[in-house]
Amino acid sequence: MNREAIDYVKEAEARAIQLRKDGEKEIKKIQKETQEQIDEIHQEMNKQLDEYKRMQKEQYDKKLQEKREEVNRTVSIESERFANVYQDKKDDVANFIVKEVLRRYGNSQDEENDAFSGTVQ
Repeated sequence: MNREAIDYVKEAEARAIQLRKDGEKEIKKIQKETQEQIDEIHQEMNKQLDEYKRMQKEQYDKKLQEKREEVNRTVSIESERFANVYQDKKDDVANFIVKEVLRRYGNSQDEENDAFSGTVQ
C-alpha cells in the first residue's frame, strides 16, 4: 500500500476514535442533563405533594374543629336540657313525697289533733 492510503486509514481511524470519544462524551452529557431534569421534576413533584398534603391537613383540621364545636354545642344543649329535666323530676319527686306524707300522716295528725280537742270528723 502506498503511504497516502496508510495515512488516510490512520486519519480515518483517528477520526473514528475521536468520533467515538465525542459520542460517548455527548451521551454522558445527555444522560447528565436528563438526570438533572428528572431530579428537578422529582423535586417539583415533592413540593407539590407536600403542598397538597398541607392543604388536605388544613381542610381536615378545619372540619375536625367544626365537628368538635358542633359536638360541644350539642353536649351543652343536651346537658342543659338534662339538667332542666332532672330539676323538674326532682321537684316532681319532692312534691310527690310531700303529698304522700300528707296523705299518710296528715290525716293521722289531724285525727290526733281532733282527739285532743275532743272532736273527730
